[in-house]
Amino acid sequence: MRMKTKLTVFAFFTVLSCLSAVAKDKVRDWQTGILRDSSRSRYFAGTIGNANTNGSVNDNGSFNGSTNSSETAVYRVYQNFEIECDQFVYLAQERIKWRWSKAADVAVNEKVKFAVDKRRLYVLDDEGKEHEMEIINRILKQSNLATQ
Repeated sequence: MRMKTKLTVFAFFTVLSCLSAVAKDKVRDWQTGILRDSSRSRYFAGTIGNANTNGSVNDNGSFNGSTNSSETAVYRVYQNFEIECDQFVYLAQERIKWRWSKAADVAVNEKVKFAVDKRRLYVLDDEGKEHEMEIINRILKQSNLATQ
């Protein structure tokens, strides 16, 4: 009986993990636009570091020692994108989380495939890799204002 319970639990979690993997692959409504501008920016986020103090107390109670400290600046790095489509111009930024991470490799004035999901924008780069970005601003184009 105990072996049967273990197999049932194992089968349940296997099916659950398969279902979550299928649900994770969301079907996106891909559009085509033109990448009008791309730039990189970085913002100071603070410092990290440590300090070591070594010393001793003399017979008269005074402290004699030294402190060694080191600090490293931490920056948040973003790649900013301006993508124009039929109705809107999207300003989005992709956060570059690690030093070895790469932003979407797309040339300026090149057609780009993208999808919008709430405040997120997904871009397919030249290699077909999907990049997730935060939409900073969505601008209605002037030609659409005239037709309303």
